[in-house]
Amino acid sequence: SVRSPTFDRDHIALRIENMPKIKSRIQRSTNDFVDFAGATTVLETNIDTEECKKTGICSPSFPGIRVIKYSPNFKIDNTVFVAGVQGLWSSTDRGLTFKRKSGIPRAGMGEQCSRCNMTTTEWTGRDIVSLAFSPHFKHDDTMVAVSQTSSTRADKHKRYISVSTDSGGSWTDMIDKSWIVDHKFWTSAVITDGPNSTAGLTVVGTMSSLGHWREEDKIKYDQIYVNQAGEAPYNDVTWSELSYRKQGNPGLEQGGFSGYGVAVLPTGEYAAFLWSGGMIIGKVRRDKAKMNNLRKYATPRLGGDSNLPGSANEKSINEMVMVSPDRRHKGVLFGVDK
Repeated sequence: SVRSPTFDRDHIALRIENMPKIKSRIQRSTNDFVDFAGATTVLETNIDTEECKKTGICSPSFPGIRVIKYSPNFKIDNTVFVAGVQGLWSSTDRGLTFKRKSGIPRAGMGEQCSRCNMTTTEWTGRDIVSLAFSPHFKHDDTMVAVSQTSSTRADKHKRYISVSTDSGGSWTDMIDKSWIVDHKFWTSAVITDGPNSTAGLTVVGTMSSLGHWREEDKIKYDQIYVNQAGEAPYNDVTWSELSYRKQGNPGLEQGGFSGYGVAVLPTGEYAAFLWSGGMIIGKVRRDKAKMNNLRKYATPRLGGDSNLPGSANEKSINEMVMVSPDRRHKGVLFGVDK
C-alpha cells in the first residue's frame, strides 16, 4: 500500500490488487488496511464488452495497474494518479473516486501489439510503467512517463519516454529523430528541472542495451541520458549520454524494470544507485550533458543468495528508491534491494 503525504492527519492509503488476466483494482483505506472491512474498492480496470462496443474504450488482455502516485501538491489539490496497462486515471478527491485521463497512444514506426486482436479489443494505448513529476508540478503541471508497447515478452523492450504539460491530459513522445527506430529500452525517467525553469525541461533517463550487447562490449550496464532540447515542442529531441567522472564501476542495473534505483532530491540533484554498490549524486546540466559536483557514497549492501551468515552475493540498493515527501526529513532516502 502507498500512504498519502498527509497520512499523519488523514490516514489515507491506497493499494493495488491484481488478478492476472481478469482485472485490477485500487482499494482505499483510512486505517492502514488493518482489516478488509475498512477497505473500499475505488477503481476497477476491467471493461465489459457492452461498454467496449459503446465507447470504443476496451481492455487489453492483461488489465494490470502498476503505479500509484500522489501529486506533489496533494495537500492543496487532493490529486492522486494511477497508471498501468490501460493508461492513466486521476482522482481529485483524495482517492475517493477516479476518472480516466488520456492514455499514451501508439504512434511509433512499426510499433505493434503482439497477441492483440485489434478487431475485438480496439486497444491502442501503451502500458505505462512509471510516472514522475516536475519539481515545480504545482506551477507547470508537467510529468513524464515511461511506457511500453505491451506487457508481453516480445514487446516489453519497446519503450518510450513521454512528457505531459497538462497533468496527463495529453502526451508527447520525446523521440530522437536520429535513431533508426523510435523506441529504446528505457528503464527510468525523472525530471530534474521543469519547463519554466532557467535550465528548461530536463529529463534524465536510463537506457538499457539488454538483448543488444556485442561479445566485445566490456560494460553491460544501463547508462544515463539527458535530453538536449529543453524547449517545446518535445517531439524532436537529442538524447545524449550523461558525462560524469567515473568512480569505480559506473554501471547501473542491467535492464532494470519498473521501480528503479534513481531519485531526484529536494535540492534538485540526481541520485543513482550503482549495481556494484554505493550511489552517486550530482547536479545535471542539460545543456552540457554533464553531472556537476559529483559525489559518491557507500551504501548498505543487503540480503544475499542464502540465509547463511556472510552470504557473499550481497545485494545493493537498486530496485527502488524513494525520497521522503516529509520536508522535516530533509531528503531522507529509502532503498529496496532485490
